Amino acid sequence: MASSDDVGFRCFVRGLDRETDENVLKEAFSKFGNVIGSKIMRDGVMGTSRRCGFVTFEDEKSMRDAIKEMHGQKNTTGFVCFVHRLDRDTDAERLAFAFCMFGEITDCQIAYDIRGKSRGHGFVTFKDEESMRDAVLMMDGHEIDGCQIRVEESHRNKGVSRFLTVVEAPPDRPLRIFSTI
Repeated sequence: MASSDDVGFRCFVRGLDRETDENVLKEAFSKFGNVIGSKIMRDGVMGTSRRCGFVTFEDEKSMRDAIKEMHGQKNTTGFVCFVHRLDRDTDAERLAFAFCMFGEITDCQIAYDIRGKSRGHGFVTFKDEESMRDAVLMMDGHEIDGCQIRVEESHRNKGVSRFLTVVEAPPDRPLRIFSTI
């Protein structure tokens, strides 16, 4: 990882999958040159990904090549169900278990407020569209943890955050902006 004293050429990346970590980000961009640092921006309270981050290259050419190649690239995030009317005690593991019979789940999230309490809804991401559609059809109106849930196709399937944005990061900012505090 790059420290606040490292010199490098940074690009900002937006539209990442929630499960992308620093190692995956570094690996994805290392084909363009020597990556000296990568950082995923995280929520300060829950520690969840903000779906964006920074990649720092050793040289400017590598950074420019990455921007040219990766900007606008489709990010195959999967197919997302929006699940609401959940019991406030239902966690992501329980939600994923309830939906796993429909196909491969690539991500499962419960939405939390700033105090860390469930907001009563979440998202289940499937690898393929057929699994997502089957889950919507079969699970809408079913009961999980004593609550009759509602399940619908998420607006995330309609093109929101489906393409990567990769741009040069301002050179005058120190790498300390990676802090999650």
